[in-house]
Amino acid sequence: TLEEAGDLSAVIDGVRCRATIVRRGFERIILVDGVSHALLLHDPAQHAADREAGGGRLTAPMPGKIVALLVADGEQVKRGAPLMIMEAMKMEHTIKAPADGRVVSLPFQVGDMVSEGVDLLVFEAGEAEG
Repeated sequence: TLEEAGDLSAVIDGVRCRATIVRRGFERIILVDGVSHALLLHDPAQHAADREAGGGRLTAPMPGKIVALLVADGEQVKRGAPLMIMEAMKMEHTIKAPADGRVVSLPFQVGDMVSEGVDLLVFEAGEAEG
């Protein structure tokens, strides 16, 4: 149970344990019997922009909805070109081309819901024409 003061109380294998939790941003320090344990929480939304800017991320960064397709099957694109936009956690995420190449196929349509990690499109790296 989480107590009003923020302490955590649990029974593990019949033994009652008590811990104090200190919050610091995405870090949690757990103090148990004079020993501290640091935990770092992973928030996919926090790093979504980093993944987009770095390119190569053609999978859904988190569960969401496809809101725009900006290219068509077979279209040649330059590195960094926006390919599609998905909405997740009330934020829009632009999926960009990781390199010059060609969009082989777009398995989803506008309005489709997607799961975290699903391939949003099939991309073939190579020289873009034009």
